Amino acid sequence: MKSQLLIVSALCLMITSCSKDEDELVFQMVEDTRPVPTRYDKLSTTEFKNLLIGYGWKEAETHIINTDGTIDKKDYWEDMCGGGPSTYEFTDTRIIDYFFADAIPARVSVPYTYTYDEATNSVYYANGYFWFSIVYSSPSEVTIIKRAGVKADRDSNKLRPVYHYVILKRLSASELEQVRNSHTPYDQVEKYY
Repeated sequence: MKSQLLIVSALCLMITSCSKDEDELVFQMVEDTRPVPTRYDKLSTTEFKNLLIGYGWKEAETHIINTDGTIDKKDYWEDMCGGGPSTYEFTDTRIIDYFFADAIPARVSVPYTYTYDEATNSVYYANGYFWFSIVYSSPSEVTIIKRAGVKADRDSNKLRPVYHYVILKRLSASELEQVRNSHTPYDQVEKYY
C-alpha cells in the first residue's frame, strides 16, 4: 500500500512538473518590446532551407504573448470572428500566406519576399521589417514568435506591437495542393468594398 501511494505521488509530481514547465514558458522582452526566448533552436541558413522550403505549414495553435513575457493559454483564434489562422508555403525567395479574408469575403493567397537571418534566427520582409523568429523546430512542427500587429496601450497612450506564439504543423504534399487550389491570388479576387 505504501509503495502504491509512493508511485501515485511520484506520478502526480511528474505531471505537475510537466505542466508547470509549460506554464512558465516566459520570454525576455527587449527594447522594442519584442519577446525573445531564453532558449531556442539555432538554425543555419542551410538548416532553415532544408526544414521549410518546399513545404506547407499551417498555424495549429496561436497564443498571445503578454507584455510580461508569459503566454496566454487560450488559443487566439478560438471564438474569433473576422479572421483565422494562416497556412504558409515556403520557396527560396517567397513565403505565400494563405488565409480567409473576411472583408472580401474570400480565401486568398499573398506572396511576400523575405530574407532569413541566421544570426537572429529570424525571417524579415524584403523591406527589413521583422516577421517572425524560430523558437523550436522538427521535421513536422515549428514554433515561432510572430509579429501580429499593434495595439493601443491604455497606460502609455501609445501603440505597442503584439506578438503571437505560434505552433506550425507541416502539411503533406496533398494537403498543400488542396490549400493552393482553394485560395485565389489576392490581386485576382473581386472585392466587395
